Amino acid sequence: MTVRNWLTKLLQRSNKVEQAFFVSERDKGDYNNLHVHMLIGTNTDMTYQEVKYGMGNVSVGDYQPIYDSETVCKYVTKHIGNDVDYDIIFRECKSFSS
Repeated sequence: MTVRNWLTKLLQRSNKVEQAFFVSERDKGDYNNLHVHMLIGTNTDMTYQEVKYGMGNVSVGDYQPIYDSETVCKYVTKHIGNDVDYDIIFRECKSFSS
């Protein structure tokens, strides 16, 4: 299952999630393996179990609230531009026309 599918499930199963950003990058030790960093924007706190269940009981490694958004954003986006998959997904999309 892809990361986008996990996040689609999470948005469908939880009314706490407003948006999510992810970056899927290669492991240092095994270039054929990928790992994912996610930033999940919520309207209230979510537990580890809520996130894990919301994505379909996938393995969730390190889960913690963010207190220093600038530092964590730099860490999560460090490989953008180097052949990584990334996206931001919103609960509802608003169409802007010019």
